[in-house]
Amino acid sequence: MSDEDLLDIFGVLDAAEAQCAFVTALPHMPLLRAYLSGDIMPIRGRKPEYVRILVFLCWMQTTRTRQRGDRDFREMLEKQTGEKFRGASMRGLNPMWEHLREYLAKQHEIQLDLPGINPHAQIGRTLRIAFPTWRDRAVFRKLRHAIDPDHLLDPQVVSNRVSTSRHLLTEKMPSFEYNFDLFDRARKRGGRDYTETPFWHAWYAIVAEQAALEDLEIVEGEFGDYELFRTSPLGERQQVRAPEEVIKYVPKAISKAIGKGVVLLENMGFGRYRATNAFESNIMLIHTSKLAECEEGTIDSYGAINLRWSMVSFRGQVTSAPIAAETGPRVFGWHDGIRVGSALLGRSPFTPRLTTPNQSMTTVKVNSTDVDMIRDDSGLAFPPGVYFGSAVGCLRNENREVFLVARANEVADTRRLAFDEAREISEDEFNRETAPSANSAIESWSGARMPVCDEMVTVGEALYARTARGLSFAEAFEMVRKSLSFSSSHPPEWDVLRSFADAGWFDFTLLRSFPARRMLQRPLTWEMVTADAVRISGPTPLSVIDRITVAAQAEDATLEVWDGVSKWSLPRYLVRAKDPSRLRAFVQNAGIAAAATRAPAERPHGAPGGVHGYHVAARLNEERGFFDAQEGGDMVEGLYRLERTDSRNPFLYRSVIAGQPGQNFVSPTLAILSHHARRRKHIFAYDGSTLAGILPRVSLPSSWARWSSDCSMCNAGSGLVYGHWRYLYPMEEPTVSALSKVVSIAQRSVEVAPWVGRFLASASNRNRTIFDSRSGKIQIAAGERR
Repeated sequence: MSDEDLLDIFGVLDAAEAQCAFVTALPHMPLLRAYLSGDIMPIRGRKPEYVRILVFLCWMQTTRTRQRGDRDFREMLEKQTGEKFRGASMRGLNPMWEHLREYLAKQHEIQLDLPGINPHAQIGRTLRIAFPTWRDRAVFRKLRHAIDPDHLLDPQVVSNRVSTSRHLLTEKMPSFEYNFDLFDRARKRGGRDYTETPFWHAWYAIVAEQAALEDLEIVEGEFGDYELFRTSPLGERQQVRAPEEVIKYVPKAISKAIGKGVVLLENMGFGRYRATNAFESNIMLIHTSKLAECEEGTIDSYGAINLRWSMVSFRGQVTSAPIAAETGPRVFGWHDGIRVGSALLGRSPFTPRLTTPNQSMTTVKVNSTDVDMIRDDSGLAFPPGVYFGSAVGCLRNENREVFLVARANEVADTRRLAFDEAREISEDEFNRETAPSANSAIESWSGARMPVCDEMVTVGEALYARTARGLSFAEAFEMVRKSLSFSSSHPPEWDVLRSFADAGWFDFTLLRSFPARRMLQRPLTWEMVTADAVRISGPTPLSVIDRITVAAQAEDATLEVWDGVSKWSLPRYLVRAKDPSRLRAFVQNAGIAAAATRAPAERPHGAPGGVHGYHVAARLNEERGFFDAQEGGDMVEGLYRLERTDSRNPFLYRSVIAGQPGQNFVSPTLAILSHHARRRKHIFAYDGSTLAGILPRVSLPSSWARWSSDCSMCNAGSGLVYGHWRYLYPMEEPTVSALSKVVSIAQRSVEVAPWVGRFLASASNRNRTIFDSRSGKIQIAAGERR
């Protein structure tokens, strides 16, 4: 019996409290002495009334509260009970074991295999039944020194070493042999059942004595939030709330770094980071008290983990002491930036940086014109703007030159990594390339349009240049965060990324072989909407627009630009010509593929069935729209994120609602949408011009958003509504009517009383309804979208 079992039995949290409760549960001291000395003997055929005594004697030899030097059986009994047993007779132990063996065999047909009583006739058997005792741990320590450190937790290596090292074992250790056989049989069956055996737990405890082997991991959540885990070498993950909780489990170097408030992180890809003791890294976990000490200009971007810790990305490679200024010489030259052919993207903040020795007088010229660079700890950065031409850094008699371009190169179809259902799962799942209605004719949207802002153009050029072969969602999210660093007021990074997917630039996908997300470029397509107009869909960076413009002019056609719902949404494009034959020649000469036919949309629903092999990792916080960590436990009503630690399967999201069968999803966005729909809640609200989510983190599948944009010729995007950022879908009544067949939409009138607007803007009134007598309609307060 382990210490954890004892805590569960007595329902306490402290080991000392459980120990006191166990001692109290023993027979009174005179009766205990009589049992141990043999003055009271078990009566044949009677139930054993002494089992707790035998369990206690085995437990006191294996408990972690036992000091390492305690080896005398009677002295250990004295320390546990507080009574004197030194020199006491233990003749009653063997009769109790033998009576227990006879009782189990007769009453329950259980064969208790007892070791012999030699060489210690009174206590020898009791010493060898407990596992792991100090003798077992001594053998484990010998094995630890005999196995290569890189294979200490390889079950095959451990089994081979024990099997070929029988000279370490003697007939005095039958419990070791017995538990090793249990472990070895579990190992041979396959899977990870062997990790639950007492042998493996004891072995892992000995391995951990030498060095703390667990890792601190940071995992990016579904919507840009962060979660902390400590991960054992066995692959077991446990959620933690703060880095301080893992200090005693991780290597000493990382423990010291946590204590100092600066932890280097290794980027493992797919939105995962691991604490490391490497010498250099530009990503760190930093205590908020240390942020103020960082020199101005050194921080590239950061995200809050909690109130006390932030994950910070620095410009360039920095050492484990990023707060102190560099004192040594640095190589003079250009670094970082986004590669565009043989040049670099010249749009800040994605422009390259010029590193120079400290306090060196350096000048930078672009096309022979001096540029007033921004100096920080890692070098010189370009101020906000767009740069094209030769950029030359001059330091004394040395020059370093790079060529900057203002736009990304167009990606040919042969270079673009296309969506592959064998490798990817669309975030829209079964609603990929579907639409609520087969009709996608252009409707005259009556709302106000706004030209796209420079920040969105810069983000689009940078993302397009990096996504030809796919880009992890975490890197894309970081690029958006970096680009918005110059903007004083901007929407959430997640909404900016979503606007590109809803505009048809990218597909959000989930890898089938790993719980991670990726962005893939979509193809450029055309669709005839009227006899004289062709609608262009897909990624439209500046280079693509230039090519389409030239191709259209060659056929006496014009390219029309239709602005979006806000400056944080992307424009749509229409090519119009008087002669339909000119349009056919245009799409043929431009090499644009025809758009595929959309399938009918379905109401969001999950797959039925169980979740065998998965365990609960998090539960949706419906007030915030994020998944809060929740280890294990029963799944009561709610939306849960499940994971399977023994494989690399994607996360599974399970909607549990009383009176309804559970449904499973792979896409978090679709899971949230369907979960609220199953609870019969209003999900979206329509005010006569735009559609917006009522509940936090709800959004339309990107396929539906693209269909809606085709109808209104106006892309969705973030806009300020009553001082709060809302994600808006511009629509007319026919589109809303078709969409209402697959999602729940509440109508909200534009002509409302002034006080109704103030009520609807209040976050405290979220999801409340109110009757507006002026409009004669029921209004729904959406509150602040976080």
